[in-house]
Amino acid sequence: MDHFDSKHLVKRVGASYHFSMIDTEKIRILLLEGLVQSQVRNPHYSMRAYAKKVGYPQSAVSEILAGKRTVTQKAAKRILEGLDLTPEEASSYLGHQSGIQSYEAIDMDTYHAISDWHYFAILSLIETKDFQSSPKWIASRLGITEKKAVEAVESLDRLGMIKRDSKSKKITPTGKQFEAVSAVRNQALKKANRQNLELATQALDNIPPEERDFTAITLAMDPDRLVDARKLIKNFRRNFTRVMESSSKKEVYKLTIQMFPLTKRDHT
Repeated sequence: MDHFDSKHLVKRVGASYHFSMIDTEKIRILLLEGLVQSQVRNPHYSMRAYAKKVGYPQSAVSEILAGKRTVTQKAAKRILEGLDLTPEEASSYLGHQSGIQSYEAIDMDTYHAISDWHYFAILSLIETKDFQSSPKWIASRLGITEKKAVEAVESLDRLGMIKRDSKSKKITPTGKQFEAVSAVRNQALKKANRQNLELATQALDNIPPEERDFTAITLAMDPDRLVDARKLIKNFRRNFTRVMESSSKKEVYKLTIQMFPLTKRDHT
């Protein structure tokens, strides 16, 4: 979940800018991604060299990466310029993010009610250009029963996650993006993750390679940095969604990213 802290307020040239922790966090993750990419290309790449590239003091970069320094708008602009981001790319990391889609967190009770994979698939299917509100059409497009389609639409409507005209029954999207907190231990989340694995297995068997992408990496890392790994993956998911949904929406895809240890930790 994203947490906002209203204490970060900076006044400059008669104007006020509101900075939240998420702004600093986004810059931190961007810096971390850049450093990781540079060190993958060159294992001997130093923090000193990276700070020089970014054009910001090494001590300040280290403090930002450690989560010990808040990034002001002036500092953010300087860092983003050093990372060679385009103005369009940079705008998503600055305090005024008018064109950036926000995500609405789903509480666990709600998620438990809609944890089956086809609920979120329907939310995405509604956004496709040839969408039809008929449960029969929805069922046919997703390969589920018409009964499941009816129940899912009714639940999504009741929870305010879709718009449905009371007379015509026409379904339209709310424009909101939803996400659950994946780090919470919950049976509904376990079921959803299990279904994702099952769907991936089915796709591997039934969908030709040119219509899917299955890749994996194996790496050695410090398990204490899992919090950074989760944030990098989350940042990638959101950027990926923003870019891929910016063009014509024709089909519904599911992107699954699994990360888990292969080694057994020595707790002795």
